[in-house]
Amino acid sequence: MRGAFRGQITLDGPSGTGKSTVARGVAARLGAAYLDTGAMYRAATVAVLDAGVDPHDADAVARTVAAARIEVGTEAGTELVLVDGVDVATRIRSAEVTRAVSAVSAVPAVRRQLVDQQRALVASAEVVVVEGRDIGTVVLPDATLKIYLTAAPEVRAERRAGQLGITDAAEIAVLAADLRRRDEYDSSRADSPLRPAEDSVVVDSTDLDQQGVVARIVELAASTVAAGERA
Repeated sequence: MRGAFRGQITLDGPSGTGKSTVARGVAARLGAAYLDTGAMYRAATVAVLDAGVDPHDADAVARTVAAARIEVGTEAGTELVLVDGVDVATRIRSAEVTRAVSAVSAVPAVRRQLVDQQRALVASAEVVVVEGRDIGTVVLPDATLKIYLTAAPEVRAERRAGQLGITDAAEIAVLAADLRRRDEYDSSRADSPLRPAEDSVVVDSTDLDQQGVVARIVELAASTVAAGERA
């Protein structure tokens, strides 16, 4: 691109679309900072589970997360996720956390706390790729470029199974059911539901590999720069 991209790229979408891998790839191509907001909600869920709190007890969840120190890194090449100083980068992807994260992330007090933290991290970066579920609609509604990444449900389940090393058909079916349940939960919640921003570009990755999706988003970023130069 003639000029370098400056600003924020938001990457929203349901589970299993490869958001994290794609966002890291885009950040690496653009020399940008990277923020995985989903990792923050998963880290909060670890704090709740470790405290023995029912994820559906909103008041207890809010208190537990408020008392926890949640830290995430902003380097695309390194995954740093800490809860009270303990590395939970691997644990946050476990089935136990996946089952509970929607309930924890639906608590308004938790979302307010983590959104404030997310905005503070983004404010310190000249160029940043931020991925999650409500980034373009709630966290960064004035972002430079908004992407909504989606894919067919069966493809998403297969990709998530690959990430987790699952090959058994029955286990993949359970995983697909978990993805559908989380999508329904997150799309229907009252606070920051999962949906594309009105000005987002929808990218369907069903028939694209990771590099193809990264290339498409980098192309869109280049178009954004070109449009700004013509203005």
